[in-house]
Amino acid sequence: MNTSTNAVQLLHEALEKARAATKVLNDLIVEHEYQDVAILVAQASEKLLESAALLMQSDDEAALNALDDADDLLDSVYTIIDGETDED
Repeated sequence: MNTSTNAVQLLHEALEKARAATKVLNDLIVEHEYQDVAILVAQASEKLLESAALLMQSDDEAALNALDDADDLLDSVYTIIDGETDED
């Protein structure tokens, strides 16, 4: 049987893995062409997972703040992408 506690636990585990992935992306030995965008997407995923966990814990205000942070990070992704495609 699945419970909200199980869901929150899994979301926290996913958040830990997303944070670890972001750290690896920041510390690559050789810079990758899309590293900056990948870092922003990974950071946005962290915020989305955080928001989901907070929603499951009925902390709607903090969840919405995390969701806004994710939106800002994704806006930055599209700004970079638009800048790159405008150069071509």
